Amino acid sequence: MIRTVLGDIPAQNLKHTQCHEHLFLQKGRSFEISPVLWMEDVQKSTQELVDYKQAGGSAVVDAQPVLCGRMAANLVTASQKSGVCVIASTGFHKTRFYAEGSALFSLSEQALTDLFVDEITQGMCADDDHPQIKIAARAGVLKTAVDAGGLHADKTYEKLFWAALNTAKQTGVPVLCHIEQGADANEVAAFFLDGGIPARKIILCHLDRARYDAAYHRELLQTGVYFDYDTINRTKYLSNEQEIALITGMLAQGFAEQLLLSLDTTNARLRSYGGSMGLDYILTTFVPMLKQAGVSREEILLMTQKNAQRALDF
Repeated sequence: MIRTVLGDIPAQNLKHTQCHEHLFLQKGRSFEISPVLWMEDVQKSTQELVDYKQAGGSAVVDAQPVLCGRMAANLVTASQKSGVCVIASTGFHKTRFYAEGSALFSLSEQALTDLFVDEITQGMCADDDHPQIKIAARAGVLKTAVDAGGLHADKTYEKLFWAALNTAKQTGVPVLCHIEQGADANEVAAFFLDGGIPARKIILCHLDRARYDAAYHRELLQTGVYFDYDTINRTKYLSNEQEIALITGMLAQGFAEQLLLSLDTTNARLRSYGGSMGLDYILTTFVPMLKQAGVSREEILLMTQKNAQRALDF
């Protein structure tokens, strides 16, 4: 079962799925850090989903968590208007993306656990301006984020990760983790695995740009976790040729059933916001590049559909 903002659906209903995108992002602390982190226009974001569906897209995970600019009510509207399944996130992002007075810092571990569980089981906060207003739509993924300092960088990160572990154990929700450059993904995987979360419930993101190291990736994949390679066409980090070399290397090592593909979108990467590409880029451009590089149809189907069906399943 997959929990979308419009309700639960059978996992097999998912076709092409991108497991780490951003459809909406309220103007706030993130925008102050980088102006590309701002997407509030319902019409523009919906158009991205419409184009995505026309290219063959079926579902998207929106990786913006509660209290961090997520616009849950907009996710519902965009999903209804486009026909694309949207899986929303609760949980937390890097703490630098929160204003100094954010409740994220003052809430206790138990209060955070209660918030995350409630968003998964009952309904989400509508938006940051109205956190007390709940909507019926529920989150289907638990977002986490580790910064360069690791899980124990400070008391806030420790509290957040324990709340995430508690939530995952109580609900069975899939766990999505942002891996920052300089962070050790092994530490994250070990924390959740040792805490009793199955490897099939853990998705590690951004490792293609956070640590472009094939041996390191093989070591992590041997634990059974999923990787979301989401630096596609982000040429300030990697060329598409480097991305394909990493993907084909992992496929050759037998990890086809653990790889996912996404774009980690910003307003600079979304056509409707004047960006350089669109949410449909993997379907229209990158999949043909993979085929030209010798990646089989079955391997592409695994990375874009079948693996997501398993990774996002409660």
